[in-house]
Amino acid sequence: MGCAKSRQEAPQEQHSAGAQQNAHQAPAQVLAPATSQSTSAQKIGPKEGPERVVVPRSFRLLNELERGEKSERASNLSWGLARDDDMFLTEWNGTIFGPIDTAFDNRIYSLQLTCGPQYPDAPPEVKFTSPIRMTCVEADGQVKPTWGILSAWRREYTMETVLEQLRREMASSANRRLPQPGTDQPSRS
Repeated sequence: MGCAKSRQEAPQEQHSAGAQQNAHQAPAQVLAPATSQSTSAQKIGPKEGPERVVVPRSFRLLNELERGEKSERASNLSWGLARDDDMFLTEWNGTIFGPIDTAFDNRIYSLQLTCGPQYPDAPPEVKFTSPIRMTCVEADGQVKPTWGILSAWRREYTMETVLEQLRREMASSANRRLPQPGTDQPSRS
């Protein structure tokens, strides 16, 4: 009886082993086309040919809005829509907390960011609404379009990237000690 039972189980074990082997093969067969598709979709670069994936402006801005609302990474920065009814996601507000041990320390700076119809292929217009003195900012608060990241704009840059770079610029040797409006330090013209 013991032999008979073994013989009956043997085909089941072989079947189970075959099923396991097929189970291992099935994902490989399913994954092979997906892998080849994902490889071509990953070929995203500024100089790539027709395989380049371009995310539409509205999807990109919705992603940036979600990231700003979650503030996943940037605790010294914030950004979001200026108006909830802005259907074209054009007008944004940003906030930068001044870097420690600089003339900007213990201050919160507000900005307006305007994402035109060409964004993200073209940079946003950036303007400080808080009084500030920096080498890359005009007297009216407008960030110079010739400044660093704005003049060398790339599609993969975001509003978060702009705010991060402005905060770094505040800490740069050219700006870190500039007297700020509203301080007791003498102003430089």
